[in-house]
Amino acid sequence: MSTFWAAQPASEIWRVGLTLTQDKHPPLYYLLLHGWTALFGPGDFAVRSLGALIGALAVLPVYGIGRQLGGRRAGVMAALLLALNPFLVWYSQEARMFMPATTFGLCGVLGIGYWVSGIGHPRLNTQYLIPDTYWPLLLAIAGFTAALYTYLFSAFLLPVAGAWLALAWWLNRRKPEAPRRFWTGAAALAVVGLLFLPLARSAWLVSGGEATPGRAFAGMGPTLWRLLQVYAVGWPRWSGRTMTWVAIIAGGLGVFGLAGGWVLGIRYWWRQCPIPDTQYPIPNIQYPGLHLALWLLLPILAGGLLLTRDRTVFAETRYFIFLVPALCLTWGAGLAWLWQWRRLAGGIGLALMLGAALVALPANWSPQNRREAWREAAAFVQTHAGPNDAVVIQADYVHLAFERYFHGPQPVFYPFTDRLTDPAQVDAPLEGLAGYDAVWLVQSHHQELDPGNLVAGWFGARYPLITETYPAGIAIHGFAQGYRPSALPADVPRLDAAFDNLRLLGCTYQPDALSPRDDLFHPPSGWVHVTAYWTSPGQPPAADIFPLVRLVDAAGQVWGQSLERGNDAVHIWPTSRWLPNEILRADYDVNLNPITPRGTYRLVIEAPGVAGQAVCGEVGVVSNE
Repeated sequence: MSTFWAAQPASEIWRVGLTLTQDKHPPLYYLLLHGWTALFGPGDFAVRSLGALIGALAVLPVYGIGRQLGGRRAGVMAALLLALNPFLVWYSQEARMFMPATTFGLCGVLGIGYWVSGIGHPRLNTQYLIPDTYWPLLLAIAGFTAALYTYLFSAFLLPVAGAWLALAWWLNRRKPEAPRRFWTGAAALAVVGLLFLPLARSAWLVSGGEATPGRAFAGMGPTLWRLLQVYAVGWPRWSGRTMTWVAIIAGGLGVFGLAGGWVLGIRYWWRQCPIPDTQYPIPNIQYPGLHLALWLLLPILAGGLLLTRDRTVFAETRYFIFLVPALCLTWGAGLAWLWQWRRLAGGIGLALMLGAALVALPANWSPQNRREAWREAAAFVQTHAGPNDAVVIQADYVHLAFERYFHGPQPVFYPFTDRLTDPAQVDAPLEGLAGYDAVWLVQSHHQELDPGNLVAGWFGARYPLITETYPAGIAIHGFAQGYRPSALPADVPRLDAAFDNLRLLGCTYQPDALSPRDDLFHPPSGWVHVTAYWTSPGQPPAADIFPLVRLVDAAGQVWGQSLERGNDAVHIWPTSRWLPNEILRADYDVNLNPITPRGTYRLVIEAPGVAGQAVCGEVGVVSNE
């Protein structure tokens, strides 16, 4: 998706990004990627490196914010936790706008943080106070505007910035400089709002036409618990009990960080006392715990209210990615207070947080957590599809990712753009594909648009399954529309093997060499796909026959067998119903034993209860890794 838009002219990217009709994201990231790929090329590494670079830069504003809120040690710890956070590392590697928007938004928050720190008590930590200049507001305007024009959910940071300004004014309302700095900061946020207004209008109109309303704050408890777990350690496939403990420790440390800021605020700000020599870190911003609490709570409250307009506000954990830095800051503040109180306690807390992140981080690259494997999915379809086959993509917008890697001659269709609720919606588009021998249905991110799985159900009710496979984030199903061909295809080797009243005319298979293990398409086993062509020269058998395929070694030991499926050709069109000399295409997936040794094996076709046997070919098992 990103590479498609980045390849468009800059003027087209801007036009589409402002209207949000053809793509639901603003234009800035695509414009940056447009320039980046012009310099470094459109390859996968170059495309992903832009987000990784901008994501890595997020440690700088987080350190600055942490230093303002809790001192230098809090800033360092927050930056370290952010740099190793598995959730943020994951999205830094994606060729999408979520992590760049987070970095831009953090720059905006840093500018506001510097500005409000200048309203505070002049005797507090004066060496870190910002001079009366306007560069923090320029940073805030640039950061927030860039974030908004990169990712729409960045708008949730604007109420946070406004609340920080209002809080700083209220706490220092008796000081002569407070009103001026408040209104100057408010004017800066108003500038951001005016710059955002065209995009906000488009977003409101588009969401109103497509969103499904829900209930305010529905299911917020489980949602927040899930977000806390994922934001802390990502998706490490740990047990439920382990994830519960992770959430308890992360939540407890966050509460401690918030409470520590409250204690310092009460002790030093409310009493307006001179700062004594103290062992505790002194923040530049009054009530740092309250500022962090506002950062965490205001977006959640606003999101809970917006559920009345769109029930999917919290559907994806990435939507509120900008909350993760706030959590890292609360954890950093909590660790800083612990460290100053008891170094041993702070060291244990830091070791627990860093240890959890480092142990969870490798799960980002585990087979279970792979990103959508579009390269592999396209190669699979390209390898298995025949010359007169077609490809159907659902949801429609993912066709861009598929076609980036697909180079086959088969046509690619993506006819469904609206939500499907009625089977009649799919009839006309899919009936138009009747002239193809097979259709390969490639699905990803389609559940919301097709909750009843009507497209796959339409094919499954009419045609036998060729094969099915599930590379990461994708489902591929092949359906044999021409499963009763008029003649044996010319490229199929002829066998003419007799099985009582049935005759095996020929067969093909692929691959001819494979590993017994497969962690991508159908873990844990490798599959061999066999296509056989059957006929009944005379009277069809009285009882239905269900042939199968086995993988057999030289000693006759079986190391794999075809999967039994109720929606294959011989179940949809049983042998007892065959017409004389009719040809039927039957497809089989031979599932290997994952510990099959290296060697050469025969693909033996049999029909249980019927005399006859045929060897379709030989397969080499090349590795057991």
